[in-house]
Amino acid sequence: MIPFVGTLIGSISGRPWIGGLGVAAFAVLGLATIWPEPPPDSRLPFPTSRLSGRTSVRVATIQYAPQFANPIANRRQLVPLIREAAEGGARIVVVPEAAITGYIAEDRSENWQRSGRPIAGEWQGKDPLKYAETVPGRSTREWSTLADELDIYLTIPFIEKADDRFFNTVCLAGPDGEIHAHYRKIHPYPDTESSWATPGDRGLQCVDTEFGRLAIAVCYDIHFLPEKYEAEQPWTLLFPTAWVDDEHPAPWFWHEMPKKAEKHGFHIVAANWSVREPRPWRGFGFSGVMLDTGQVAATAKSLIGSEVVFADLPTAPRR
Repeated sequence: MIPFVGTLIGSISGRPWIGGLGVAAFAVLGLATIWPEPPPDSRLPFPTSRLSGRTSVRVATIQYAPQFANPIANRRQLVPLIREAAEGGARIVVVPEAAITGYIAEDRSENWQRSGRPIAGEWQGKDPLKYAETVPGRSTREWSTLADELDIYLTIPFIEKADDRFFNTVCLAGPDGEIHAHYRKIHPYPDTESSWATPGDRGLQCVDTEFGRLAIAVCYDIHFLPEKYEAEQPWTLLFPTAWVDDEHPAPWFWHEMPKKAEKHGFHIVAANWSVREPRPWRGFGFSGVMLDTGQVAATAKSLIGSEVVFADLPTAPRR
């Protein structure tokens, strides 16, 4: 339709180049009707002037489309992205929720299901027993070594098995190669996790680093934990997520989440999953960094495919 309109304009005017301008104009107008207006500082580096007189640290959020029930492939594909983040200067790197094990199938056909538990909707269930990991386990060992090599703090998100229970888990490896936090998602999302996930039993997790105090929350936790974390006074919330929503996610990631960051007084580094090809559902993309001033410091340029998003944050180390 847009090329046709441009050709028509060019034919009427007798100047083909005017038709080209018409194509561009209609394309811009068309996109404007599809996407809400982005925040003013979206996709811009953190303004240097705002860091005047203060030390800053670079953080990175990795947007990634995990393969469901394929931890070997996910680890293999995530490591180069983690290395890219470190080579870009990031000292703190956040990976999407359950990105190592897979959260649900990209086409929304498969979901995890523990033996004997009902599964919601039209999902085809897959037992997580074969794919879940212990702590310590392969992923925590390999990625702790990687964090040591790259001198970074790195989230390790996977499905954890402990006895006969399964948890939506995020561990935090440090630049010393040690695990500094072992967080289990406290609020599993009812629609997609009721068939397998046990509510986390390890409480809030905070880690004091040379840059500031880090806290961890996973996806649905964001509706409950910020108020509870206030007493811990974190500097930055590490937020792995696998957003699933029928509503457009832009208002949430570009407006509601920055408001939460400002209200509760900490930055948020949000790593959301993506997809490998366009899908008829919403929720993927929009990985980004939200400031404690309520602004968006950086956000992914695409909804689809892998991407590393960088931002520089003023540090707040504790004395």
